[in-house]
Amino acid sequence: MQPSLAAAEPGGSGTRESPDLRRHPGRARGALRAVTTVHAAALFTQAVLAGRFLSGDYDMLTAHAINANVIVAVGLVQVVVAVLYWRRGRGPGRPAAVSVVLLVAEAGQAVLGYRRTLGVHVPLGVTLIAAGLLLLIQVWRPLPPGPVPATPGGAGSVSGKGPRPGTSPEASRPGQEVS
Repeated sequence: MQPSLAAAEPGGSGTRESPDLRRHPGRARGALRAVTTVHAAALFTQAVLAGRFLSGDYDMLTAHAINANVIVAVGLVQVVVAVLYWRRGRGPGRPAAVSVVLLVAEAGQAVLGYRRTLGVHVPLGVTLIAAGLLLLIQVWRPLPPGPVPATPGGAGSVSGKGPRPGTSPEASRPGQEVS
């Protein structure tokens, strides 16, 4: 076992820290993508199990109940990963907020299912699948490009004016003559 770097520092705790997500935001994003994909697959599986039960395969109700617990557990992991992605990985906060709302709704969904309140349980289940799919699309969508450093007269300038279409960049720079 390697000695901890934290123990050698003044005030170090002696515990080995996990890789800094600020230096590797792609790891946090990859983890969020993975857990969100598993979560969406479990939500979709829940609908398949419910359909099988309604088709007369009554053993699927037990599988449906077990999968409900899996969904809530994966939803909890998703909240943790989404918050880490947001706070430590400096990603957007929306996936964390949506994950918290999904987790609360999923816990309520499980209670409604066990109480056999199907009039709310079924539409809420459809809503959860749609929300899970939308979140999945959001986390797999490429991030918008970051801010461009400002350059005089360039596209990232404070004025927002870059070279006019059909002109060369040199022609739009102030203080320079074009021959």
